[in-house]
Amino acid sequence: MFKNLIFDWSGTLVDDLALTLDASNYVFSQYGKPCMDRDEFRAEFQLPYPDYYARVLPQADLNELEDHFRYAFRVSNAPVEVLPNAREFLEFCRARGVRCFILTSVDAKEFDIQCRELGMMEYFEAIHAGIRHKDAHIHTLLAQHGLHAHETAFIGDMQHDIETAHHAGITSIAVLTGYNDAAQLSKARPDIIVPDLLVLRTLMRRYALPSDTQDSININGLELDTFIGVPEEERASMQTLKADITFYPDEALSGLNDDFSRTVCYDSIARALRAEAMARPRKLVETLAEDMGKVCLKEFGARHVIVTLRKFILPRTDSVSVTVHVSRHR
Repeated sequence: MFKNLIFDWSGTLVDDLALTLDASNYVFSQYGKPCMDRDEFRAEFQLPYPDYYARVLPQADLNELEDHFRYAFRVSNAPVEVLPNAREFLEFCRARGVRCFILTSVDAKEFDIQCRELGMMEYFEAIHAGIRHKDAHIHTLLAQHGLHAHETAFIGDMQHDIETAHHAGITSIAVLTGYNDAAQLSKARPDIIVPDLLVLRTLMRRYALPSDTQDSININGLELDTFIGVPEEERASMQTLKADITFYPDEALSGLNDDFSRTVCYDSIARALRAEAMARPRKLVETLAEDMGKVCLKEFGARHVIVTLRKFILPRTDSVSVTVHVSRHR
C-alpha cells in the first residue's frame, strides 16, 4: 500500500501523555497558571507547540519556556510506554521492506533516550526530532530521503500531523491512540482514520499491492493442456497453453531459515494449476487465468497472483496472451 511511512512519536507509537502533562503543568506553575487535568489538557493542547504556548502563556519567552519544559521532562517519574500494537506494526513494516521515518516535535535528546530505552531505534531509517513546525520541515524530509509523495504516508495522532501530510501532498493517516480525539482529528480531514495500528495493519494487508512486497515466487513457461476457445469446434480439441505465474506470499521470503514448512511447494502449485486447466472447457483464456489465480489464493495462501497465459492460435504470430491480477480482497 505504501513504500514509505513517516511516524509521529507521541501518541502514535508511545504513550507519553502523563509525562507531557507533568512537564506542561510545571511550565504553567512557573508562570502562575493553574494546572490542568488530563482531559483539559487533551482538549486544549495543539501543535505546533509554539502556537499553543503563545495562546495560553502569551507573556512567556519561548526559549525560557522550553528550558522549563525540558527540565520537568527529565525529572518527572511519569512512564513512557510503547503503545499496544506499535512494535508489531513496525515489525510488519520491516518484513515488507517499508521504509520508516520519525517526524516529531519531541526534543532530539529526549527522543533519543526514550527510543533507545524502549528498543525502537532499529526500526527507523532516519529520525527528524525536535521539529517545532512539521509542515515547514516535511518537504525537507521527503527530499533528503528521496521519498515520492504518492508512495508515502504520515501517521499521527494530532491535527497538525494531518495538516502536515496535506501540505506535502502525501497520504494522511490519523490514529486515535493519542492526544486528539476523533472529533478533533476529523476537522483536519485525514485520508484514513483508524482506532489503532492493529486496524491499520489489517487494512494494509487486505489492500496490499504487489509492489508492497517485492518477494515473489515465479513459475515460468508452465505448459497446460486444456480445452478452450469461443467456437465449440475449437473447444473440442485439446490445446497446450503456456503460463507465467507470479505468486506473492503473505510474508517475506527472507528469514525462512531453510525451513520448507514456511514456504510453498512449487511442484504442488504446478500440479494444481494443470488440474484446474483440465477441470472443464472454457471459452475465454481470461476466465482460465482468473480461475488459476483463485487456486493460488485458496489452496496456497497467496496474497496476490499475476497469471499470464499465452495461446498459440493466430497465424503469423508467436502467441496471444492475457495477464490477470487476482488479489485476496477481491
